[in-house]
Amino acid sequence: MSSGLQFLHNVSLFANLSTSELDPLAQRLAVRRFRPGERIFEQGGPSNSLYIVKSGLVKIIVAESEGHTHTVAEFGPGQVFGEFALLDGLPRSAGAVACERSELLILTRPEFFMYLEQHPTVAVNLLVLLSRRLRFALQQTEHEEAPLPTINRLAHLLYDLAERYGVSDDGRIQLSIRLTQGEIAGMMGCPRSEAQAAIEELQQQEIIEVRGLQITIRNLDGLRTAAGQPD
Repeated sequence: MSSGLQFLHNVSLFANLSTSELDPLAQRLAVRRFRPGERIFEQGGPSNSLYIVKSGLVKIIVAESEGHTHTVAEFGPGQVFGEFALLDGLPRSAGAVACERSELLILTRPEFFMYLEQHPTVAVNLLVLLSRRLRFALQQTEHEEAPLPTINRLAHLLYDLAERYGVSDDGRIQLSIRLTQGEIAGMMGCPRSEAQAAIEELQQQEIIEVRGLQITIRNLDGLRTAAGQPD
């Protein structure tokens, strides 16, 4: 498998695709590089493309009063943003800016739908990803005034996933769904590096165990405490 296909295989949206399915998708992707501070798209502007961060860092911003902006999420290598544009084509609900020199892969809506005609499996993956992101985003609205630290947000996410997709196995809980670190970061709306650090901390505390894409909850009470859930 080429390095380009290997990169796509590590993107959560395309992780379950075979090489024969990835190759025609890779041929439909455009590459564009952005300078630090350069706008990728504007809030309220037209939307018809999904973006994959190949390198660099991108922040998603929302305009506030008096010309100020608020950063609502950040995306690093292997993460996907702008995917709602592929489904509805409505104006952008937020803007995107390159925080540093960044290289992005771009999939336009027309190219995406032509691809789906031959590979409908991707549509299922996309709907699952969007559902997870939306569900977790709605749960986080209660913390908007005082955002939780990354490790607490991760614990909250894993606790929720354990309740919905956990399978008990000899006193431990194994998640029946497989998640990449990029997907976890996307669901939390934080850089992949922050999500990775939080995952490593929970592992050091022996609350979770991670092997590849498989996550196992070793200490549910510890996870509940970290998530701020009542006993």
